[in-house]
Amino acid sequence: MSGFSGPPWWLYPLLMCLVLTGIHGYLGIHVLKRKVIFVDLAMAQIAALGAAYAILLGYTPQEDPLAVYCFSLGFTLVGAAVIALSRMRREKIPHEAFIGIVYASASAIAMLLLAKTRSETDQLKHMLAGSLLTVEASKVWVTAAIYAGIGLFHWAFRAKFFAISEDPEAAEKAGISLRFWDFLFYVSFGVVITSSVSIAGVLLVFSYLVVPGVIAVMFADGTRGRVAIAWGVGTAVSVVGMIVSYKGDFAPGPPIVASFAAALIVAGLVHYVASSDRSGMAVGRLAAGGVVVALAIYGTTFLRRGEESHGHHADDAFSQLVEALKSKDDGQVLPALDHIARTKDAHAVDPVIEVVRTTKSDQALLHAAEALVALEAVKALPALHAAAARDVDSDLRVHLAQAILDLRDPSGFAILIRVLEQGPPRITADEALALVEHRTGRKMDLAALKAWWSEKGPSLRWRTDSRRFE
Repeated sequence: MSGFSGPPWWLYPLLMCLVLTGIHGYLGIHVLKRKVIFVDLAMAQIAALGAAYAILLGYTPQEDPLAVYCFSLGFTLVGAAVIALSRMRREKIPHEAFIGIVYASASAIAMLLLAKTRSETDQLKHMLAGSLLTVEASKVWVTAAIYAGIGLFHWAFRAKFFAISEDPEAAEKAGISLRFWDFLFYVSFGVVITSSVSIAGVLLVFSYLVVPGVIAVMFADGTRGRVAIAWGVGTAVSVVGMIVSYKGDFAPGPPIVASFAAALIVAGLVHYVASSDRSGMAVGRLAAGGVVVALAIYGTTFLRRGEESHGHHADDAFSQLVEALKSKDDGQVLPALDHIARTKDAHAVDPVIEVVRTTKSDQALLHAAEALVALEAVKALPALHAAAARDVDSDLRVHLAQAILDLRDPSGFAILIRVLEQGPPRITADEALALVEHRTGRKMDLAALKAWWSEKGPSLRWRTDSRRFE
């Protein structure tokens, strides 16, 4: 074998970031000219409303992604029409006010719809948070093709779009239909936002749309120069953000957004000095301001809350929890374990490990394993392994393997292999294989899992960014 194991995990997320830079860097210039900074948030919320309606009709983002996307896009197109038609000729009321109303209304209606669904809010949150980390090559190429088509559309009619963005009254006098071309602009914008938000999430999309454009406006007057600067800033920040993500073992979104914030601060400081009549004095003011801010931040460290004793009441409460864990009655043990999982009191690790070692109750063992995962108690791994080796139900053994994997120990896969080799009930086997797929990103049967574990097992490690073993 050549040893080639595929491209690094960061390649396709980085390529997708560059795709987002290309279209959002350009659209951001229009957004700033039109003074509708929060239009992407409104569009994103309208897309979420469409997804909520699809969920209400019985579709799910996991099983019916195309149907949910079509509902989101359909609602977004309607939103584009509303935003285009709400522009007033003499701007008696700022257009941004109507956009805010659209955002608030879409949010409220989405919450009303979700109140009538079962438990799909997590899936909707996933849509709004995006899935940049797990983006695949096919998604990158399809998205790039869609955005390229929109880019060509804007290039073909760039004169009309820029005329309306820069001076709508002059454009109307020149015979350009404001409502018609506004509608086409927001339709194309809505297609981009619906796709981008599902990939990268609202915050990242907002950053790609606004920050490069703001920096570009600081340093250039012409449209071409601004677009070029926006593309350059977006590309540089994408690379820096992905490097921080890789080095710090973070998910890509927060480092990229933070990098955009840092880039905006640096650009603002440079622009302040460059545009000042007395640059030396400007640098001095910045240095003095930096010292003041640093001292203020340092001063807040003295406000740190002391690690005082919890007092007798807290000690009594903890003692009662420990006593409950020693009980043979699940009616006392299970609520105590659930309370520990919620409060994540690290002092309770050893008592919970003792439950794993001594309990004869499957329910107590299951709840104890979940509590140890919540406590991130790596020291509990030997006890969990010993419990999985006991004569327990195959379904419980799968849950113990899951707890071991959640504590970032890949040996949980070996437990799953043993479960599958014993020919468990179909529902347990499906649950075990689903767990394998979730923790590896690979869909495997028992034979493939055994071969993969034999080859990769010794070198596997947990990656926080992808939440997988690689």
